[in-house]
Amino acid sequence: MVCASMKKRPAIPRLDGGPQTILLVEDVERSVAFYRDHLRLELQGGDTDRYAELDTGDGGVLLIVKREGTIAPFAAEALASSPKGLTFIVEDDGFDAWKQWLVKRDVEIEREGKLIHGGRSMLVRDPDGRRVEFKTPPSVKTPTRPPMPIERKKGE
Repeated sequence: MVCASMKKRPAIPRLDGGPQTILLVEDVERSVAFYRDHLRLELQGGDTDRYAELDTGDGGVLLIVKREGTIAPFAAEALASSPKGLTFIVEDDGFDAWKQWLVKRDVEIEREGKLIHGGRSMLVRDPDGRRVEFKTPPSVKTPTRPPMPIERKKGE
């Protein structure tokens, strides 16, 4: 008999996110299941009824808070400037692995494309309809303009 915690996890690149992102959601447990099981973020704490904290890598935290819960008023001020979606950076060699992983889990890929400076992007939706983007770094450096020539006055 194999214990659930002893099962081998598939080789799929880890996501790295920002310092802290707060999401107000309708159902914390449903959102935790999506971010933990489909995006493989590690649950760090919470009671999954009112809130949950997930590790997004590089010291980042995804704080999921029940929209009508007791903690929501404390999160409301922080959410004033909160983005309407999340972006995770995925290395080039891990992009296809993420795509296959999501498709196998019936996560609909809403859009996929190439970015103007190279790199790729795909969009999915979380259980609350929020945009979640997987993006590779640009493969082409942004062009820089040469420095402006210095105009010299006669006699200098």
